Amino acid sequence: MSATTNSYLDSAVRIGQRAASAADQIEQEMSLPSTLVDDLISAGLLQLYLRESVGGPGQGAMAAYHCVDAIARGDGSTAWCVMVSSTTGYLTGWLEADVLAEMAGSPPDFRVAGSFRPQGKATAVPGGYQISGRWDFCSGIEHANWAMLACSIEGESTSRAMFVPADEVEIVRTWSVMGMAGTGSHDVVARDVFVPKERTATNEGPPDEDLRLYHPRLLRMATHAPVAAVALGLAQGAIDGVASLAAKSGSSGSEQLLQHRPDVQTAVGEATAAVVAARTGVIDATQRAWDDPEDSMAVAEARLLFVHAGRVSLDAVQRLFHAVGTPAAMRANPIERRLRDLHVALQFPTFSPSVVLGGGQAVLGLDPDGQGW
Repeated sequence: MSATTNSYLDSAVRIGQRAASAADQIEQEMSLPSTLVDDLISAGLLQLYLRESVGGPGQGAMAAYHCVDAIARGDGSTAWCVMVSSTTGYLTGWLEADVLAEMAGSPPDFRVAGSFRPQGKATAVPGGYQISGRWDFCSGIEHANWAMLACSIEGESTSRAMFVPADEVEIVRTWSVMGMAGTGSHDVVARDVFVPKERTATNEGPPDEDLRLYHPRLLRMATHAPVAAVALGLAQGAIDGVASLAAKSGSSGSEQLLQHRPDVQTAVGEATAAVVAARTGVIDATQRAWDDPEDSMAVAEARLLFVHAGRVSLDAVQRLFHAVGTPAAMRANPIERRLRDLHVALQFPTFSPSVVLGGGQAVLGLDPDGQGW
């Protein structure tokens, strides 16, 4: 990794530790504390993909992966918000640099929430579009300064991303869930909001700058590798948490320290081996795809390994939960939160069974169906 990337990763490690200390507050308030958001803004971690030409970090998928993984070890919701803000800004690659620079400001502060799904309607009007609609699962909207809202266009066959100042939309507080509560993934409503055409984009045609990030084969690497990082970071956080708990606690059935129980030792060993192997696979395949986007097998393997990472992470944390026993169910021991967070995170399209179907088709030399293959 470059020195610049290392500086972002160093910040991510520090912020992950702060997020771990604030995890109870984050879950109870269903949002990130303002001080933590300020730390993320100062570190540039909410805009990792913002182009260097407008003053942004200009990082790639591997840097985003490592930063999100580091933060998820401390708190899943914080990591999810970092992932969403950076990846939701992906389509800014098709905005003109001067437009994007004005949107981001100086120094750049570009925090995005929204939805790639075209849940809104847009009508072409002079100079742009008039949009209305309601979008759900807008993670981080309460601390975002921009909303990216995908709309179907009246009279057109393709959808378009609309970048709207966050203060021009209404937040409807709908987020009440078993896990990832701190992401504040509420609904957003727009009512007859005007969006200038220059603040709209698709990923059709060439991007504004010829950067590796915007290679058409790397869309899923850029947007889904950090999602896999959330799962793997949560699992590693659970392993670390069990190791800490096991050194000082027994269970309700025995005063013997957990670390001396063979079933706990076995679960920790199995979880560690599985998570390390999954992480290594994700990093290797993503890097190979990034180095050579025309390597179809590397792209297929990476996407398959993203799914595998999610499944392995959930299995590892469930093994730990059951081996530890009753103490694992206590909110004072954040194993149960990570388990709940993983159950919610795995609902994301990155982990869809259809990705496995498409990946299998690719390995067999067939044309994959669905999920952007």
